[in-house]
Amino acid sequence: MKKYIKFAAFALIAALASCSSDDDVDYTDVGGNVVPKASISRLDRNYDLPLAVFTKDGVTATKVEIYKNDAKTISDPIVLGAKISDATITADGASFNTSKLPSFDEFPVTSGGVTTNTGKTGTFALAIVSTYSDGSTTRATYTLTVGKGIVWKVLDADGLPKTTSSTSGVLAVNYLDPAPVYVYYATVKNGATVVNSVVGEYKINDGAYKALPGAALPITTGKVDVANIIPWSEIAADDEITFKFTVTAGTQTDAISTKIVFADQVFGAETAGTLSNSDTTSQFSFQTGKSYDGADAENAEVTFVDGFGFKKARTDVRIEFVKSTLDYDTTNLFQAEAAFNAATKVTELGDLKTDDVVLYKVTRNLNLGTEDKPNWQDVTGYGLIKITDRVAGASSQQLVFSYKEGVLYQVTDTPPVVVSSAK
Repeated sequence: MKKYIKFAAFALIAALASCSSDDDVDYTDVGGNVVPKASISRLDRNYDLPLAVFTKDGVTATKVEIYKNDAKTISDPIVLGAKISDATITADGASFNTSKLPSFDEFPVTSGGVTTNTGKTGTFALAIVSTYSDGSTTRATYTLTVGKGIVWKVLDADGLPKTTSSTSGVLAVNYLDPAPVYVYYATVKNGATVVNSVVGEYKINDGAYKALPGAALPITTGKVDVANIIPWSEIAADDEITFKFTVTAGTQTDAISTKIVFADQVFGAETAGTLSNSDTTSQFSFQTGKSYDGADAENAEVTFVDGFGFKKARTDVRIEFVKSTLDYDTTNLFQAEAAFNAATKVTELGDLKTDDVVLYKVTRNLNLGTEDKPNWQDVTGYGLIKITDRVAGASSQQLVFSYKEGVLYQVTDTPPVVVSSAK
């Protein structure tokens, strides 16, 4: 047992141990104090919870009892309720087994203004009554928290999944996008508790849960690529997938879940543009959203042509056009790709009128890295243009338009498909 070193410090510890209002205790006369040393998760249902025992020289703890604390007021902080357990006293301290505690499945939880005892995590209000060989006793309040047995982890500043979070941090992934998207979990227990398994399940929208395919999940920490673990053939754009991970330790279980939308791949924000036979707006870049004159032609992607049209600005610009009947407001990137592939491509269009829709495909060499560590790659995107005005003057011609772009990411072993945005 730990021996008391400085009695003044001990007296302060003892004074912090609450007693009932009618007790008249001289804390300088008590023989010791007992305080908890650990917290638990709901998996720790058969765990010897350690208690630190502090005593004065020549004094030992002869009995340590754990009670339910039925106190309701601050003025009377300890009201002994049902006895939970006698602690086992050893040379190193004391302990009691958590199997003696009330159920881990009946904590108060409030939903919709109604409180029921159905919670799986919560707190126990306990009182520790300790008796010492010198005949003195102490009574201390103790709030024991029963935490989650499995939690989400998110990446910390070093890019490692070490930060505990209330959510998985993933709200959406792109439908048919093969880029990995990971969620991380960790089981929470004390050393003596044995975790038997972690099981992953998923359900699509309001369907039934099914087991995640693949190998058994790690029982301590793990990551799951939610973007690629379910066969794409089961999922449509805008489906909501619920992933659930359940840990089992003996008779105890706990679970976490997250809802992830497999979002339709759509065009980005709309941008306005102008092309005309005026030199200051004779050229335009869909990448920058800016008009250019002839002196700045190296930045342009298209140039105006007489007859209310435009063409690609230079031979090194990799852009092609298709006049289209696609709905500018509702078309997604899958539909755009399918329509573009099925049509005859041109590098120049003329006689464009208000409400005409033009579909284009453009490939740009972009730095996907940083200035210090460049990573130049070809990136191909699709764009939709809608002519919003055609202005004819005595000697002037002007096209006013809106446009939006997007890059389609798609699994390579799945052929292009036309997918509705609706569920």
